[in-house]
Amino acid sequence: MKKSDYQRQEDEVKLLISEAKIRNNLTDKGLARKIGMPFNTLGKRKCHPGDFRMHHIWLIEQLAGRPLRGGQEQ
Repeated sequence: MKKSDYQRQEDEVKLLISEAKIRNNLTDKGLARKIGMPFNTLGKRKCHPGDFRMHHIWLIEQLAGRPLRGGQEQ
């Protein structure tokens, strides 16, 4: 089954989080501290990436070293 644009965008946010953690050798707790978000909130947002606020996405982009890609297939 083909994923919607929203589902692809959620997957992209999850991938960006993983890249930021790997690149900076961070745990979830360390990532939460770096972006100024409570640890429990990060866990909830990882389950529902659409709930992230843009300023947190921008910080994660900086940690990952790349921008978030769009939801459109390319």
